[in-house]
Amino acid sequence: MQNNIQAQLTESQKKAVFHKDGPILVIAGPGSGKTRVITYRIAALIDSGIKPYNICAITFTNKAANEMRERAALLGASAGAHISTFHSLCVRLLRRYADKTSIKPNFSIYSDAEQRTCMKHAIKDCMLETSNFSPAKMCEAVSTLKNKLMEPEAFEELADDFFSNALAKIYKKYQQILTDNNAVDFDDLLMQAAFLLERNDDTRHQLNEHFKYVLIDEYQDTNHAQYRIAKALARDHGNICVTGDPDQSIYRWRGADISNILAFEKDWPNAVVVKLQENFRSTPNILEVADKLIAANTGRKEKTLIATRQPGQDVEIMACEDENNEANNIASKINELISNGVSANKIAIFYRINAASRPLEEAFIKAKIPYQIVRGVEFYNRKEIRDMLAYLKVLANSSDETALLRIINTPARGIGKTTIGRIQAYAKENNISTYQALKRADRIATLGNGPKAKVKVFADMINGLMKDIAGPVEPLIEKLFAESGLEAALKQASEKDAIDNINALISAAAIYDKNTEEPSLTDYLQQIALFSDADAYDSSVDRVSLMTMHAAKGLEFDNVFIIGLEEGLLPHERSADNEDELEEERRLFFVGITRAKSRLSISYARYRTFRGQLMRTIPSQFLYELGISLPKSSQNPELQQEDDDYSYDEPQDCPFYPNQLIRHKKFGLGRIKQYLELGENSTVTVKFNTGQTKTLLLKYANLETIDI
Repeated sequence: MQNNIQAQLTESQKKAVFHKDGPILVIAGPGSGKTRVITYRIAALIDSGIKPYNICAITFTNKAANEMRERAALLGASAGAHISTFHSLCVRLLRRYADKTSIKPNFSIYSDAEQRTCMKHAIKDCMLETSNFSPAKMCEAVSTLKNKLMEPEAFEELADDFFSNALAKIYKKYQQILTDNNAVDFDDLLMQAAFLLERNDDTRHQLNEHFKYVLIDEYQDTNHAQYRIAKALARDHGNICVTGDPDQSIYRWRGADISNILAFEKDWPNAVVVKLQENFRSTPNILEVADKLIAANTGRKEKTLIATRQPGQDVEIMACEDENNEANNIASKINELISNGVSANKIAIFYRINAASRPLEEAFIKAKIPYQIVRGVEFYNRKEIRDMLAYLKVLANSSDETALLRIINTPARGIGKTTIGRIQAYAKENNISTYQALKRADRIATLGNGPKAKVKVFADMINGLMKDIAGPVEPLIEKLFAESGLEAALKQASEKDAIDNINALISAAAIYDKNTEEPSLTDYLQQIALFSDADAYDSSVDRVSLMTMHAAKGLEFDNVFIIGLEEGLLPHERSADNEDELEEERRLFFVGITRAKSRLSISYARYRTFRGQLMRTIPSQFLYELGISLPKSSQNPELQQEDDDYSYDEPQDCPFYPNQLIRHKKFGLGRIKQYLELGENSTVTVKFNTGQTKTLLLKYANLETIDI
């Protein structure tokens, strides 16, 4: 097999594939055949005599893991090798070694919504107000602590001010609620797995002996917990191969630490470093602007993208009047592409924030362009789907009180808040779970005969369904839909869309059953819990794809449009005073650019509506870093002036002056930074007390001057 593999690889790829023992760092530029290197490396290791089950390959998305498995299978190298995401591996370890942790093997994995519900209860239990301590913000703060492997007790010792003391109490209570529910959040999966490996030498030695060769993909996106897991898995033998690209590290906001890949050689001093610089995806025209852009970053490993394709179309920059003009221009160009024979699924539009899709959707509907928005987790956030999943979670883990409380009166079955409160009180008094209390409803003296009868019917129904949780999932969901009363309730309410969505869930479960060797409810729920937006992209449908640049990671399209290249949008406003954030925004744009294979169009609007306010924009600094001259707007002749640098001679009757204090009805107090005289289209730039800097169209801004 070795000769066959060698014939399909470049010289640099061969170095990475056939390196056997010891650490190796593969710096893989976009489109350089990284997935090929990983799968061929698995095949080469097996060909050299390594048993497949001694190999562990880890990546970040289910889509990437599935692609890796499929490619390895074509090489006859996948059977027995462990190929999964970080989170899936951690779930497997925690279920297998649950006796060495504080959780039971049938634990639930809580979604973002479920985490916020628990956090809301934690805040209230701490006698604090959710108006002062937002559940979403507290979830974010706790997530940051967990990614740093900071347990509640350790953080409590460090807390030295009002906020950190409050957060310590909330964190402790939140974690207790999860424990009571036998549940974990996404960060727990990583934190608990890291502690399992670091605090149990026997377990770590056993896993090092089992996984003798560890391959980590997208290493630039690892957070501290994942970094510690990777290190622990290879500590005994040092056979760790990591692939990644510092220039594509775009998840700092969720804990990714670019220093992990930049410091790999320090962690593993005998590491071999291989650079994959040949790009097999994009034309030289696209790669040239990508290289010029990313050269402005300092936190990177030097490399140059080497094109292997022939030159193609120049990268296009479009200056548009506003977001509607931008959307209509793109729709027109896409219609032209489609009429010339280009398949719609070869076209994608990227943006920085999800809200940017609205004008595009309106333009596409008007132009009758088929499209898909790649935001897959939205399906699982629909009420009827969350209801069904809550039922399934209770069947798999009866300690899951959050799920139980969601379904106990869904659909309405006459079990009200008073009854539930009395059941919970009984459970607390007897130190049992709420589900166990339900089964003892006839012993609860505070319940009347009517409520007891209703609770018994519900408990018997759940108990009966629990007998069917082993084996295929699809028949269980069908039975649950009927016996729970949800189907009848939705039909009575004529909720056709909701019924269709649940039928789609049932169909998906049937596909899961068919494609899984040993289907189980626990595994099925785990797959749904770890589902991401990137996993939702369907390349088989002939539709134009709309997605954020974060969701575009790992994908490629012949024709790419990137919109909204304006200060405050890309780069995002949060990066204004933070150089590290700015570099990440530049990397995000770099990722977007390098998804394009043949044609790339980048656009910005001179005016954009923000929270109902039409505002003058400033072209993104990234546009200037591409080395392409910016065009003038073709939509409004009055704006055809040299105003891109916003220099001006202040007129004598200027209505505003620098540092003047003003108030805006939405943004609050701020101080004038600059006034630009453009007649009817005059603008004013204001730095608000929130830290945001906004450029507003004066005729719509309705600013109030504040006299001091």
